[in-house]
Amino acid sequence: MQLNRYNNNLINDDDSFKLKNVIIIVVIIMLVLVSFYFITKYVLEHKKDNTPRVESVIDRELIMLGQLFNRPDTEYYVIAYNKSGKSKDIYNKYIEKYNSKDNHIKFYEINLEDEFNKKFISDKSNIVSDINELKVSGDTLFRIKDKNIEEYKEGTSDISSYLKEISA
Repeated sequence: MQLNRYNNNLINDDDSFKLKNVIIIVVIIMLVLVSFYFITKYVLEHKKDNTPRVESVIDRELIMLGQLFNRPDTEYYVIAYNKSGKSKDIYNKYIEKYNSKDNHIKFYEINLEDEFNKKFISDKSNIVSDINELKVSGDTLFRIKDKNIEEYKEGTSDISSYLKEISA
């Protein structure tokens, strides 16, 4: 019987040792998880505070002249000009003012300096609603309605006057 009692104690000691180890492992895992939670929370809070504020800018969508008639809107403006030219600031001023109005028509931009637009540039303009025959000689403002050119203006002074008129 002593042997039996000794074996029972050994078994009980072994079971308590296993239970003790399981509890220690669970506590360690919980401590690690809680630590990761607080570290992550601390890092994210400080990251938000240090993030520089960026002002939102209304950016007109840049398209290619070959995409003139395939915009999703039924009516829109497209202004084609050299983005490094002198007229850029004048156009931007009037377009920003126009875009601040309620119920404005969307503006798209075309950079005539882009390599993909070179095939549409000529010495003499040919403003037609067939994209294969369309040619511009410089700055041009299009008003597109139902996939056709409703109205257009050429040259910095005519475009500026028109933009000034619609932005007033």
